[in-house]
Amino acid sequence: MTDFHCLDIEFPDIDFDSYYIKTKVKVSKVHHVHLYAEKDKIELRFLYDERTYFGEKLMTWSNKIDGRKFGSFMKVVTTKNHNNERLQKVDLSEAKLVGASNSTDYYENGKKYVIVKINTAKYYWDPIEQEKFTAEFYLDDKGFRIVKSFYSFLSSKSFFNNEGKFEIRRMKDANRFFKLGKSQFRPEYYFVSNDDRENRIATITKKPKLQFKYQKGITEKEAFFYGDVILMLASFYYHLKIDYVLRRVHLTGSTIIVKNLEQKNFVENSGNLYGFNIHWDFNKLLSSSWQKDTIKNYELLSKVISLFNQSHLVDSNSAFLIRYNIIEICDKIKQEKVKFTLALNKNQTNKKYEEALSKLLETISIDEREEFKKRWHNVQTLLQNKPMKNQLVAFLESQNLDTKSFPIKIDDLKKLRDNITHGSIDKVSKDQLRKANILLYRIAGILILNLIGIKNWKLKTELT
Repeated sequence: MTDFHCLDIEFPDIDFDSYYIKTKVKVSKVHHVHLYAEKDKIELRFLYDERTYFGEKLMTWSNKIDGRKFGSFMKVVTTKNHNNERLQKVDLSEAKLVGASNSTDYYENGKKYVIVKINTAKYYWDPIEQEKFTAEFYLDDKGFRIVKSFYSFLSSKSFFNNEGKFEIRRMKDANRFFKLGKSQFRPEYYFVSNDDRENRIATITKKPKLQFKYQKGITEKEAFFYGDVILMLASFYYHLKIDYVLRRVHLTGSTIIVKNLEQKNFVENSGNLYGFNIHWDFNKLLSSSWQKDTIKNYELLSKVISLFNQSHLVDSNSAFLIRYNIIEICDKIKQEKVKFTLALNKNQTNKKYEEALSKLLETISIDEREEFKKRWHNVQTLLQNKPMKNQLVAFLESQNLDTKSFPIKIDDLKKLRDNITHGSIDKVSKDQLRKANILLYRIAGILILNLIGIKNWKLKTELT
């Protein structure tokens, strides 16, 4: 049995004959491709007639495009082989280009091939009847921090009798499934055991995952969306981007599997909500009322949580700018204009304005008075409105943050932002920047908590 899937791939809008060198043999419109998906790589092997130099042309073209959109250029059709018997289709539209390689040694069945490495592949298989309306979302290594608090450690089932029976129990308060829209979910371990009678050591490998149960009628989009919501929430809690390596969703028409490459190199970070005076583990967060607001604000949350986590990976100046930017992105309020209370009626007020205009015109050159009159109406309107609050102050106060209690004044934060933005680094005090970053971290986190629907926070004003 083969260890790859057979595809036919076309690049409908790309003229490969215009790249690299001109040849007498034209590049084929459709190429037969073998898709290999292993633990640490997903690759496409494009088989081609070496006289076309398609490998060189593909690599030349790929260097000129946005690799993040690589999948959007392809039209994919599955073809028959032993591994494809239950396979309905393969979707590579979201695939990003990771790399490509071409070599004189790359031959298979008398045809040359070029290797293209991508980051994700989505498979649609014939459905598994008994698994319908469930899903397993397997997490990368960073996802262990999500699941570990739901389990105890490996121990004998009976404390007094060593009968060779061991288990890893779920914690007493961690058995429930949490409701989210048309689904229920909970963090779980998937256990893989390995034993050899000739070896003293038997191993159990724990793989972290989210187990989902869906209501009937769930759509593919909804099923994947709920998984993305939990991942976003966990990434905020732990201050670290956590991702899936494999998602398997069982629906009526198909079992859908999405494989992603795991991010191996990352900066270790240990996050929680303590900086916002919330001493919850992740289980307690999932048990709170976050679902409604998180779904409603998902698009905004996706953006600001990504920035929030990025702020932990950069230098102090960049971290400050990112966190300040989070506040600006979250600021969606529009202040209502408040007018002064008039002491005269409308006719009397208009008469006074005319008298004022007459006096003011005496100060303006005669040849510019008509132009001045045109602006007078706008001035009247502005004079009727009371001075508005500083926009940033008004927004923060709308979020139940008392700006008067801030250990650093809003004006000083803005000056610091302007100095960093305009490159006046010599005017930036390192200690002030350090303290400002602590304050903005707390403010940004609180704004995210408000968007999630968590109001149990408290702003700490001590900066140490």
